[in-house]
Amino acid sequence: MHKIVHKTLALFRMNVLILVLLVFTVAALLTHKYGLNSLYHINMASYPYIVPTSDSLDGGNSVVSLQKTDSSIIMDYELREGMPYPYAGLQIYLGDGKTQGKDLSVYDSVFLWIKPRGEGSVRLYLRGYDKDIYREGDLTSLKFNELEFFPLEESYPAAFVPQEFRVAGWWVAQNSVNVHKARVDISNVPLIEIQTGTGAPLGFGTFEIMGICFKGKMISELRLVSALIFAWFITFLIILVFRFMDYHRAQKVNKERQKELERNLAALEVVKNNYERESKTDPLTGCLNRAGFVDVLTREQERLNKHGIPVSFVIMDIDHFKDVNDTFGHNTGDEVLLNLSRLIQGKIRNTDALVRWGGEEFVVLCGDTPLQNAQFLAEKLRTAIESSVLIKQRQVTCSFGVAEMVPGEDPKNLFERADKALYASKEGGRNRVTSAAFRGGS
Repeated sequence: MHKIVHKTLALFRMNVLILVLLVFTVAALLTHKYGLNSLYHINMASYPYIVPTSDSLDGGNSVVSLQKTDSSIIMDYELREGMPYPYAGLQIYLGDGKTQGKDLSVYDSVFLWIKPRGEGSVRLYLRGYDKDIYREGDLTSLKFNELEFFPLEESYPAAFVPQEFRVAGWWVAQNSVNVHKARVDISNVPLIEIQTGTGAPLGFGTFEIMGICFKGKMISELRLVSALIFAWFITFLIILVFRFMDYHRAQKVNKERQKELERNLAALEVVKNNYERESKTDPLTGCLNRAGFVDVLTREQERLNKHGIPVSFVIMDIDHFKDVNDTFGHNTGDEVLLNLSRLIQGKIRNTDALVRWGGEEFVVLCGDTPLQNAQFLAEKLRTAIESSVLIKQRQVTCSFGVAEMVPGEDPKNLFERADKALYASKEGGRNRVTSAAFRGGS
């Protein structure tokens, strides 16, 4: 359940992150389309850095005068003969008029409010500074980014885009500019000029200019798209990092769970083994009980039936054990049982099995042991018990019955024969060994 909840939260977190970025992207695009406008407006009536200009600077005879009103500047001019191309106009300084100007490349539209009172076209120059071309003190070395148009009475403001400008061909030839430098560049414009156009008629004329405005976006579309792409890239990178962290965390949790499971399985195995051992072991003496004896008997019986390997039983009973309990108490009786089991364990082989059959009776199952060897073992045990001090209150002895299993024999018959032999030992005076053959006798 915890794993499902964690995956759900991780998926929710990722979807929320994508949704937030999607909303941000749509909002950014709409804001860019309908807002984030950047305006640079020159109000001709109040702008201080405007001067008249004419072909008189080049030796011509044309004259021009400027007059400001509350809302515009009026340029009166007279074009006279004396130059191949007489002109008159005005200059607008955006900086020092030489090397320091305004970056107009950030704007995508140009608006010019102008009313001509005469005939002919109008030239608009955005004079650009290029350090590789500019010659100190020579304003003609400022690049002539040129646009020529015919203004109409009802269509002002005239609107243009920077792509409509071109560099004047006469200026390229005059300054020997290579093709790479002959491109339009308005990233540093210290000077704007408005002049009469090509083929303007001689005589008097008037321009009324209200203003010029450059409009663009605070952030260009290219930069916005690039920023959004970068944001999406970073978002997916973050998602990948989160996914990797989640995967790493899940792997770590799985490893911890695996280790915990292995520890639990190991603990269960220990508990299982302890339970099996306790279920087949006598709690007082540590010997096998009857349940544990069945496993050993089955194994030895199979070896006998398949391979003819002999197996014998030695059954023993503590003499007068009831009298010990009645006289000295059950704790002393338990001491006898415990010390007796320890003594027998020290006298038999590791392959032999000692079983507490019940009460004061014990059985030794001897694999790979014929009757004669089992009888010898029983006598050895009887002598050891007789000569040992199992309890300090009195001497303890045991009576023994010995029998050898015959291939295919029912274990019940074997027990009956061994038990009869034990009974014969008790009837014969106790503290002795009696053997039982398959068909009876002692």
